[in-house]
Amino acid sequence: MREIMEFSFALNSDRETHVHQEVEILYLLRGTAQILINEESYMLKKGDYILVNANKRHSIKNLEVTTLFARFVIDYSMMTEYLGTNQLLFWCNTVSDKDEAYHSLRLIFDRILTLYFEDEQEEQFRLRSLFYEVIYLLVSHFMIKTDDIRVQKLGFTNDTRVFEIQNYIQANYQKQLSLNELAKKLYLTPAYLSKYIRKQFGLSFMDYLNNVRLFHALDELLYTDKKVTRIAIDNGFPATASFNKAFKDCFELTPSEYRRKYSGKSAPKEGRTGSLSEMEIKDIKKFLEKTREAPEVSHGKQTELFTVHGDKWEPLKRTWSQVINIGEAALLLRSDVQEHIKILKEELGFSQVRIWNIVSLIIYQNAQGYLNYNKLDRIIDFLTENGISPFIELGFKPKIVIKAADEFLINQESEILFHSLGEYEHVLGELAAHMVNRYGLETVETWYFELWHDNRLKIESEDGWYFPIFDAGYSVLKRISKKIKVGGAGIVLGYESHLYEEVFSIWKKRAIWPDFLSVYSYGYVMIPQEGILYGKKSLDSQYTLNQLDVLKQTLYQLGFDVRQVFVSEWSFTISNRNVLNDSCWKAAYLLKSCIDAEGKIDLLACWHGTDLISEHYDTEAVLNGDSGLLTKEGICKPAFYAFRFLSRMQPHLLGRNSHAMVTANGRGNYGIVCHNYKKLTYQYATKEEDKLELEQMESYYEDNLSLRLQFRIDGAEDGQYLVKSHYINQNNGSVQDLWKEMGYQKSLSGEEMMYMKQLGNPHMEMQRVTVKGGVLELEAVLMPHEIRLLEIKYQY
Repeated sequence: MREIMEFSFALNSDRETHVHQEVEILYLLRGTAQILINEESYMLKKGDYILVNANKRHSIKNLEVTTLFARFVIDYSMMTEYLGTNQLLFWCNTVSDKDEAYHSLRLIFDRILTLYFEDEQEEQFRLRSLFYEVIYLLVSHFMIKTDDIRVQKLGFTNDTRVFEIQNYIQANYQKQLSLNELAKKLYLTPAYLSKYIRKQFGLSFMDYLNNVRLFHALDELLYTDKKVTRIAIDNGFPATASFNKAFKDCFELTPSEYRRKYSGKSAPKEGRTGSLSEMEIKDIKKFLEKTREAPEVSHGKQTELFTVHGDKWEPLKRTWSQVINIGEAALLLRSDVQEHIKILKEELGFSQVRIWNIVSLIIYQNAQGYLNYNKLDRIIDFLTENGISPFIELGFKPKIVIKAADEFLINQESEILFHSLGEYEHVLGELAAHMVNRYGLETVETWYFELWHDNRLKIESEDGWYFPIFDAGYSVLKRISKKIKVGGAGIVLGYESHLYEEVFSIWKKRAIWPDFLSVYSYGYVMIPQEGILYGKKSLDSQYTLNQLDVLKQTLYQLGFDVRQVFVSEWSFTISNRNVLNDSCWKAAYLLKSCIDAEGKIDLLACWHGTDLISEHYDTEAVLNGDSGLLTKEGICKPAFYAFRFLSRMQPHLLGRNSHAMVTANGRGNYGIVCHNYKKLTYQYATKEEDKLELEQMESYYEDNLSLRLQFRIDGAEDGQYLVKSHYINQNNGSVQDLWKEMGYQKSLSGEEMMYMKQLGNPHMEMQRVTVKGGVLELEAVLMPHEIRLLEIKYQY
């Protein structure tokens, strides 16, 4: 029976550079090894694994004499049949990347290896199911479809020609191909193309072509009754003799001998273990002992118990409740934007708003050195009068409204108003002095200033303008006060990881370092493959934390030690037209992310406060898929209530887990926030954000299971407690689901809008609980995507 995946063990086996059609995963069980894929080198330690794509030159060098690999080989042709494309790439590499799916894959690999040594009759069925779980995770989290993915070229010598060659041969291997024919198609000389193919693939043109033909012929040899002559002709060999010779050179058997030996047989166990001794098999079993205690990969829990002790606590840091993004400073001149900011301050507790393009508001006349701050003063006056501090981006950010990751409704660059470094220093110095004189030094010292890396400033170049401009702004502000905080550079996590080493190697050599490093997080990764960057959406629910770890590891290796890292723009999507932004799922995502980030991230600034930031010709409906917490009419979305619930937490953190956080005030009151977040699926990842359909939303989530949460607080005072339960779900308080009941009508009357405002609120229930023996026990059953706040007050 044809299997989509097979595995074997490889002991102490160096491999010279070679190429094969299969997708191969090398999982290091013992020792250390170096894997070279094309020109990239990766050092694997015990427990690491790496995927080698089809047709990629690679070699293995064992750095210890006792190395042991588990080798998983995936049938590429079956994959292409299932997925309907032969343009497949994967990026799966625990050495260079971090994603929660790596842990899930490792558990499955370990389970496969464990089952192998168990003599159960049902072993083969379970193994096959695990093989398909591996494929599902690879496709969902690590696949790049090269025929439709967004591509950005790097400045390397390799280019898309490699893929053109592979794709052309894959599409035409059954025909009589020649080097001259392919060279003509690529507008190259045969001599140049011959050298190019040998350099890129490590094989001659004919050897590579025969390798592809043999890969397809092998399936027919094993799994069909075709005659050898027919198999040879159908797969492009001009004659049976040439097929026999190529086959024997590769497999050391003729096609007929190979068929007799292997047809209809699965690989025997001794074939998988190779020359492993009993001692080595014992070592493998010892390595896998941990998997017996590890849980099976689960696709949904229905019941979860969470126990905390009332006397064991630490301060709740609330780094997610400090800053909210608003947008261009000029927006704050509008009364509707000001009203939304007041709501965000009063009801959610945000104490700072992040704004940019403030210099564009200054009326500046260079010739006379004249500066007029009237517009900017009105904005800062409004903020300070309402107890809000500005978080000021000093650069010139573009005005953008984004449909999908590479599609813009608006994309307007902001003009850089200064023509020299001296001019910039002068204006910024005058502005800083004006702000201190107007608002007081102690007030300005509580503000934050940031400079993002505008592409026009070329941060990746030592000769670029970013670092001189940053140094100038930093120095001007520090002359006012050393306490003023200045940071940069707005590096996008995951998506700009290819810049990390280059940028921070340059910055490390400079005299001025930022007070805080600012980064953006939008749930996308950029994957380098042979000189090309492929962008894709990430399904990692721990994306921000994992990508921060990757960044911090690079900083550590470079010795670039910054005290704080601020995520100054944070969302799961860059799109202003993504229906999930209006959903209960977004609320659960925000609540989960804030719980996960508590104590691990210095600052987490939500992108963004209001849908007014992205008004355009297509925003006549009440909901348009923007990232704001408030609709343009001021209706609170489910995401708004995620921060409302968090703002009601008590000051002492008793504990948190994957679904909940428990807090207390030390005087008999407790607060619990919890959620039933669902991971996104492959169906979500493969759709452009603006093409997501409201009626198809259930297909974007991993399951539709409810979640039963049981809470136990030990050390509670005996007596009566009043428990108020506030919750938002698809049946209660979700403005998106209310709109669904109205048939998604675009034009709503004032009365209908008021109806949505009134019903778009959390549902509330109350109960009394009696505590005896110092144990407070509660239970909550959450619908999919539901968020819930439990306020527990001792009754005297």
